[in-house]
Amino acid sequence: MKHEILQKLDLLGFSASTICAIHCAMMPFIIVMLPLIGLEFLANPLFEYIVIGLSLIIGLFTLKSGYFEHHGKLTPVLLFLTGLVIIVIGHIFFHSHDHSEAEHTHHLSEEILFLIIAPIGALFIASAHFINRKWTKTKCSKKH
Repeated sequence: MKHEILQKLDLLGFSASTICAIHCAMMPFIIVMLPLIGLEFLANPLFEYIVIGLSLIIGLFTLKSGYFEHHGKLTPVLLFLTGLVIIVIGHIFFHSHDHSEAEHTHHLSEEILFLIIAPIGALFIASAHFINRKWTKTKCSKKH
């Protein structure tokens, strides 16, 4: 039963990271539309930090279990940590949550850099979950 839960959490982590990459890449195009369709919370910094926090919790739980109980390889952990560091650095140094016209044009080059950096980090995290899930399935099927 625990193995099935871990598999589902890895799938959730993979899905969430992929959605995060799409969210970061598409945000400049949809930021204007969010209030019109009632989804302005997607541009809220708190929402972004909650998603990063949940990603960290799910990743640590599934990757720890995958490493210690199934495959014993550090590759997924290193991919995950690399992706997380990339996203955190992007948020700290390149992302502004002020969407006013004057502030946006002032930091446009930094925002463009963030829009490149954040999806790359999310793809590292998605890759970590994908590989962990694959290796966990392979090792479990060999054990049974």
